[in-house]
Amino acid sequence: MNWIKPLTIVEFVFIGIFLLVYSSYFVRLYLVARRLGTTARSVIIKFIFRGIYLGLCILGLLGPSFGVNEIESQATGKDIFFVFDLSRSMDAIDIEPSRLEKSKFELIKNIDQLKSDRIGIIVFSLEAYTHTPLTFDRDAIRLFIQKLNTGLFLNNGTDLNAAFCLILKKFQSSSILNNRKTKVIVLISDGEDFGKIEPNVIYALRQNKINLLTLGVGTPLGGQIREGNDYKKDKNGQEVVSKLNSPYLINLTKTLNGKYFQLTNQVNGVSDLLKEVDRVESNWIDTRKMTVANNKYYYLVILALFLMIIDILFTVRTIKI
Repeated sequence: MNWIKPLTIVEFVFIGIFLLVYSSYFVRLYLVARRLGTTARSVIIKFIFRGIYLGLCILGLLGPSFGVNEIESQATGKDIFFVFDLSRSMDAIDIEPSRLEKSKFELIKNIDQLKSDRIGIIVFSLEAYTHTPLTFDRDAIRLFIQKLNTGLFLNNGTDLNAAFCLILKKFQSSSILNNRKTKVIVLISDGEDFGKIEPNVIYALRQNKINLLTLGVGTPLGGQIREGNDYKKDKNGQEVVSKLNSPYLINLTKTLNGKYFQLTNQVNGVSDLLKEVDRVESNWIDTRKMTVANNKYYYLVILALFLMIIDILFTVRTIKI
């Protein structure tokens, strides 16, 4: 026989209370019997009886188990890639403290909305690479998001084709192991200078049933881009103003049957975006057989109840005169 739970402070408290109360009761009867010149030995019968069914109740709480059952457990889940645009425009300050920093803060704050899914991070500018492979470790995801900055790329620019091609490669390799996984992309970008997405890339994303959700970060009025202690200037010495290209992002998202959300100083769509990710249907991934022990606590509880009933119905003479 095995026990599911060990003896804890709760059980020891119940045992202590029982012994304390019954000891005081026994001492009181003993003193009364002594004054009357008789005996109270028969109270010991009640003590033994009640001690037995109290012990049975405590053993029932510990979960005695013997014998095993085999059950099937089904697992569901999604693979999610956060795709961060790390071009210099993400340093624009139309959102305080900057587009990138505000995105990072809100995602870190709300990441626990995604419960049992694997999450990875892909970053891109003119090139793209996997910053964090798919993992269940939320603390690692928070740490790697916190460390993101536009200085990770030497060459400035924006090429979403590179990011999408890398995503396809990652998802296709995971599909070899399990083609039932739901695949989700969360694109975080201002949509500036994307250029044209290659039609074959769009076609491949559709064929692989990849869900796209987009977070547009920035404002239509735009903002300056910090560069050291100053602001970035063009070749004519004028300060560069970066603007959110929401029409481009909305059109791209609709092309892939996704949903668009926005992040500004006044509008915060991050929580709604992550709720939408959580609502994406999780596919059946695997079925595993598990062996579990049979908890037979009810045998002890039923026996204890039976003894309690006997204790109530039958009385003994506690003081013989």
